[in-house]
Amino acid sequence: MVAVPLTASEPGGAASEAQRLAAAANGDDDAVRWLLDEVAPVVHGFLYARLGGDASAVDDLLQETVIEAVRGAGSFRGDAQLSTWMCAIARRRVARHYESERRDEVRRANLRVASEESLDEVLERAERRDEVVRALGRLPVLHRQVLVLKYLDDLAVEEIAREVGRTRVQVQSLLQRAREGLRRELGATHG
Repeated sequence: MVAVPLTASEPGGAASEAQRLAAAANGDDDAVRWLLDEVAPVVHGFLYARLGGDASAVDDLLQETVIEAVRGAGSFRGDAQLSTWMCAIARRRVARHYESERRDEVRRANLRVASEESLDEVLERAERRDEVVRALGRLPVLHRQVLVLKYLDDLAVEEIAREVGRTRVQVQSLLQRAREGLRRELGATHG
């Protein structure tokens, strides 16, 4: 087992994150503690915001995300921060969660008395949410990332620029292209 020093990130911090993740995957206690104490809370916040505070679902998806990240440690190249990479894993888990919820909602809707809100309204809202998640999934990774950081995480352009390692102007351009791409993807499903 290789011990990885847990000092503050030096230049090339993503590479050291790849080493730490690999060490965690190999069972290094310090690396596992770092993963759970430093990286997992970022992913937890990401999930919490997307799951409307459903603590049980957040905990389940966080656990699945951490397990998938540890199992796939060899595929993390360090091109982005580990938290960003893990949030991409979590995003896929959220999409699956919503798809499962939608199917469950349809099954339950067929078994219960209609409430004041019509079944059509409930299904339409769930379908629209799923449609947006699927459209986001078809965008390039960087476009998805900047849209999520801007509109779901409510980060300022400067903060996004730091997160993705781009300039403010590049992020503004990325956001514009990402919004246009999302509009096209959503329009394609209705066209």
